[in-house]
Amino acid sequence: MLNIIMFSIGIMYTPGPVNLLSFNSGLRSRLTAQIPFSLGVSSALCAWFILVGYAGSSLADQAMQPYLGVLGCGFILYLAWKVFTSRVNLDGPDRPSASLTYRDGLLMQLLNPKSFMVVLPVATVQFPAADITGVQIAVWSALLSLLGFGAPMAYAVAGMAVGRRVARPAVFRMFNLLMGLLLVFVAFDIAYHHVVLPLGR
Repeated sequence: MLNIIMFSIGIMYTPGPVNLLSFNSGLRSRLTAQIPFSLGVSSALCAWFILVGYAGSSLADQAMQPYLGVLGCGFILYLAWKVFTSRVNLDGPDRPSASLTYRDGLLMQLLNPKSFMVVLPVATVQFPAADITGVQIAVWSALLSLLGFGAPMAYAVAGMAVGRRVARPAVFRMFNLLMGLLLVFVAFDIAYHHVVLPLGR
C-alpha cells in the first residue's frame, strides 16, 4: 500500500498547471487565500478516485478523454488570462477577483486530463492489487485527496518564501507573465498529447 502513496506523491507534487497557479498565488497573497483553491483540487481528485474506483475505467475511457482535454485546456487558458491580468498588490492580499477560488480548483482538476495519470493506475490497478474494495475505496480516496490538497499548498508556501524576498512590483509582474506563459505552454502540451494525438489515431 506504500507504493500507492509513493506513486501518488510522485505524480501530484511535480510541476503542473495546478501547482504552477498555486506557486503564483503564494507569491501574491496570504496562504489562507490558497485554501479554497486547494480544497477544490482535493474535492475533484476525491470524486475521480471514488467514481473510477467503484465503476472502473469505463467512466474515464479513452474515447472520452480528448473531449475532457479540450475543456481542460480551455479552462487552463482562462486561468492563465487571470494570472496575466491580475494586479500586483504589495500592501495586502489580492483583491477577491484576482484570487483563486474553490470553483477554479474543482473545475481545473475535474477537467485536467493529467488527473488520470494518477487516478486510473491507482483506482483500476493498485486498488484491486492491494485488495482495496467496498468502503475501503472511499477511505483511500479521501486519504489520497489529502495528498491532492497538500501539493498546491506546498507550492503556495514556496511562492510565499520567494515573495518575501521580493518587494518590487515589476518583479511580481514578471512572475505573473512567466507563470501565465507556462500555463499557456501546459495547455498546448495537453492539447497536443491528450486531444490531437488521440483523435488522430
